[in-house]
Amino acid sequence: MAQDLEASPLGPKAVSDPEASLFTLRNIVLLLLLLTAFILVNLIFYRVASVLNREKPASTSIRPKPSPQNPTHLLVVLGSGGHTAEMLTILRQLPLLSQKYTHRTYVVSSGDSFSAQKADEFEKQLDTTEAKDGAYDIVIVRRARRVHQTLLTTPWSTIQCLWDCLKVLQGTHPKQHQRHGYPDLILTNGPGTGVCVVLAAIILLCLGLSGPQKPRPGTTSTEESPYYNSGQMRTIYIESWARVKTLSLSGTILLPLADRFLVQWPKAVNAGSRAEYVGTLVT
Repeated sequence: MAQDLEASPLGPKAVSDPEASLFTLRNIVLLLLLLTAFILVNLIFYRVASVLNREKPASTSIRPKPSPQNPTHLLVVLGSGGHTAEMLTILRQLPLLSQKYTHRTYVVSSGDSFSAQKADEFEKQLDTTEAKDGAYDIVIVRRARRVHQTLLTTPWSTIQCLWDCLKVLQGTHPKQHQRHGYPDLILTNGPGTGVCVVLAAIILLCLGLSGPQKPRPGTTSTEESPYYNSGQMRTIYIESWARVKTLSLSGTILLPLADRFLVQWPKAVNAGSRAEYVGTLVT
């Protein structure tokens, strides 16, 4: 047998050729997988970068008067205690809130009955001369992280919160009365749920599931066509008044992600290059 192998024109190494071929095939498959992963990572990075650096609405653009054909949708994230008090104080300073935003959605974490109650009281105090029934929703989502919750279970609860936020933004959450389209503007000031809402908005924008609405066929007047900037989910993060020199954890995460990042103390601007000092909003 040994003589036969030596006499073979392929030599003794011919027996190991199938193993060598299999090894080469595995290397090729691995190389293709790595190349595919590299391309996908770059495409995802490019898409996220394009969303985060998207063009801002022109300052000279004219917004048609809010109407059933041109709805305006504001989404507000409420935290517990101080976060809610600050946000509602800021909203009270906005003139004609109910007329400028024909629908408001308040996002509250589970177990935060205080914020839900305050949001309902705030809405009843608004000048709702032009408002209609169902002009606002108070939606309860699962909490991203409970007090004293272990780090081991936090990722799972955060994913659950993110999933709820995706449904809220799409208008498919069971607590929403009816679908009002994607929000035009998202306001948050620090609660952990706000981080999930902004991340959910970025995911939807990256997937192309929201953005400017196209005019209906046959419409010519801007009053009859949906506003071209509606549903773009612009995000504004307002750092808490209590943060004088440093940013909160939520602020640190959202600093590169929010369209505008507002701080209420001049020294807090040094904490992030994208931060804008706007003075005290809580008065």
